[in-house]
Amino acid sequence: MTGPSAPGERLRGAAWTFCTAARTEQRGMRGNPLLLVNAGFLPVVLLVIAVETQRPSPSRATEIVTSVMLTALWGSTVWTSGGVLRRERTYGTLARCVCGVESPTVVLFGKSLGATLYGVGTILAATVVTVLALRLPVALAHPLWLLVGLVVVVVSATTLGALLSCLFLLTRNGLVWSGALMYPVFVLGGLLIPQDFLPVWLRWVPQLLSLRWINEFLSAAAGRGPTATPLVVAVVLTAAYGVLARHTYRWSIDKARQRGSLDHA
Repeated sequence: MTGPSAPGERLRGAAWTFCTAARTEQRGMRGNPLLLVNAGFLPVVLLVIAVETQRPSPSRATEIVTSVMLTALWGSTVWTSGGVLRRERTYGTLARCVCGVESPTVVLFGKSLGATLYGVGTILAATVVTVLALRLPVALAHPLWLLVGLVVVVVSATTLGALLSCLFLLTRNGLVWSGALMYPVFVLGGLLIPQDFLPVWLRWVPQLLSLRWINEFLSAAAGRGPTATPLVVAVVLTAAYGVLARHTYRWSIDKARQRGSLDHA
């Protein structure tokens, strides 16, 4: 089609592909044991441990809750969104994902969004139930800014998951790398353990993680009031993840095509 409606048709086709990929991945997430552990059980366990030895104030309770949720989201991202392409290759469907009419990047980000939304929903449900059971005095001073932060969380986790998925596609030891990346970020990500508690020579690590900046924004938005800097930094890092994921995906697919290994697990 070469008429004036061609850009509109392409946009509608890309949107349909994106939404279909997201819905397909959400259906595939149902009953996933890794999602149940990292998004369902992990926030409950971390919250219980974090408040067992203290009765935090509303501001401190909010910081604990946001830190726990984002830590659980990292675990969910590593094992679910990060494994999107690895699962496609294992099931022998990777070639169909990258050789369709629409851009394979649209499919990748759609699938990553589907996995992220399922993970975020599970984490929110588990956290709310745990907060009510523990009767934590959580502050919600600026709910509209909290909603903005939640949107940024979803977008950032989706993009980060797409990047991890591309990186895991480059190696046949994706499960090993998943485990290797998960726990160091728990310790060095500036979420559960404040950045000031880290050795001076490691304090640069949390600066590279968008979830750390989102945590700072959400904690402030729930209490004294949000500041723009953490949100802007998180958005910039998310954009950087997206650009890197796009280039890495194209490069890895080109390499797989050259080797003829798109369908090889």
